[in-house]
Amino acid sequence: MNSIRFDRQEAFFGKEGQEKLAASRVAVVGVGGLGTHVVQQLALLGVGALLLVDGQDLDETNRNRYIGARHDDPIPGTPKVDIGERIAHDLDPAIVIDKVYNTLISDEAFDAIQRTDYVFGCIDKEGVRLVLNEFCAAYSKPYFDLATEILPGNPSNFGGRVCIAWDGHGCLNCYEELDGQEAREDLEGPTKQRGDLYGIDRISLEVAGPSVVTINGVVASLALTEFMAGVTGLRPPKGLMTYRGDLGKVTLPFPDGELPTKDCHYCQLVRGKGDAADVRRYIRAGIGSCLP
Repeated sequence: MNSIRFDRQEAFFGKEGQEKLAASRVAVVGVGGLGTHVVQQLALLGVGALLLVDGQDLDETNRNRYIGARHDDPIPGTPKVDIGERIAHDLDPAIVIDKVYNTLISDEAFDAIQRTDYVFGCIDKEGVRLVLNEFCAAYSKPYFDLATEILPGNPSNFGGRVCIAWDGHGCLNCYEELDGQEAREDLEGPTKQRGDLYGIDRISLEVAGPSVVTINGVVASLALTEFMAGVTGLRPPKGLMTYRGDLGKVTLPFPDGELPTKDCHYCQLVRGKGDAADVRRYIRAGIGSCLP
């Protein structure tokens, strides 16, 4: 590790903190408008290894907000995981990069994420979000879920949030940040699976179409600051942070660690079960074929 490169960071959280970052293996699921910001900052922080998971290619509408996307990147034909790899290696060629050019709901992605220490979800499908939340609970992976939102028909209301499941106390379900109805619609797909595949009856965030680079950057930076604080030992990450760009405010809806949902299925019954939780049932059901 180049000791001079990280001097300014070590002055903040110490050499031991920098060593912890260098030893970290981090998965980024969704290398898009949020994910490219996350990859860039992880590389600048000095994380030692990255796993990039995304089965999609760049398209023309992505060019307004994807960090690292070049004007001459071919469309189609530029996998988003390749953009993420290029971002990281342009900043630090020593970073170990693994790529899964496939949906999250695949044996390839599940196997790779199991080998990481931390997981960032930068995705806009509630079905994928539900599965990733359950997977991270089952294998006790700290999970950072990022989302931005511009309300349809009301562009004056915009912002986002970061939800962090760090130590088993709190997750997307606990904080009621999972849209159960939308997750059902995503996960039904062509096989119309119901019942045991899920069990959340909560309508929360609505996925919005508009997206701009600045809002993505704010939300990503909030998440990476919490990651940095947790990994280096400055303090435990906050569970839920909301950003209201229209008001210029970042708030902690539950500052004392209180959770709106008690007796969470994922935190109490799934967490730490590993293979016994059978998260791969989503793969067997063919869910991955209908999700990015």
